[in-house]
Amino acid sequence: MSDASQKANRAVSEAASASRGPALRVLARAGFVAIGLLHILIGFIALQIDRGQGGEADQSGAIGSLASKPGGPLLLWAGVVGCAALALWMLTEAIFEARSEADSKKKLQGAGVAVVKAVIYGFVAFTFAVFASGGGKNSSQSTSDFTAKMMGAPGGVVLLIAVGLAIIASGAYYVYRGVTRNFMKDLQDPGSARAVVEWIGIVGYAAKGVVLVVVGVLIIVAAATADPSKSTGLDGGLKTLGVQPYGVFLLAAAAAGLLCYGVYSMARARYWRF
Repeated sequence: MSDASQKANRAVSEAASASRGPALRVLARAGFVAIGLLHILIGFIALQIDRGQGGEADQSGAIGSLASKPGGPLLLWAGVVGCAALALWMLTEAIFEARSEADSKKKLQGAGVAVVKAVIYGFVAFTFAVFASGGGKNSSQSTSDFTAKMMGAPGGVVLLIAVGLAIIASGAYYVYRGVTRNFMKDLQDPGSARAVVEWIGIVGYAAKGVVLVVVGVLIIVAAATADPSKSTGLDGGLKTLGVQPYGVFLLAAAAAGLLCYGVYSMARARYWRF
């Protein structure tokens, strides 16, 4: 490796190290709280839908609900900062994984997972910012509009099916993480709270995984039938569960699971292994 490359790598590593200070860590913990609050609100909205009331049980619906509360705009901007800090922390994780892991396969896997997390948290921060600035749009409609545009593009149907399969795989991974309790390795020892944190994590991961699988299936169905209205995101996935046989119970179980995932995310703010 040339001296220039070594110096560039050293500069990137030093910049990443400098950014991982106590202040960023505190803000990243706040990001976990914001993520948890969103899932709790989505769970409550899903319960309202289960009782026959209206609502949009997804990220935009939850943030819109939060924005209408007293002090809502302040909470939204706090969400922007927290989720942006969490995204930045995950980017530094990717850099350290790429530099510290000797095994190429593990290096690529670890850095890749960290980058995906950074993108997800960055997108949540962006959504918070849109609503905090007075914007916002029905995400189910946005998903349908995006699906329609993709269908009109060359190779768009194939790409949509690939996206659907990727979301299904992501959902299956969430279920796997929950069932195997694999998520506990990301936490410091919760001590006396271990059993509670473990169980809410199991239920939360499994429920979120099932809902993501349904979302992925809806995208594939929309692509296969050339009907973008069937691709309706998380809100559509939950409502699809609600119209199945025993749908009232399925939707209630999914809502309870998302509530558990929200509480678990808040526990991550306390016990995450930074």
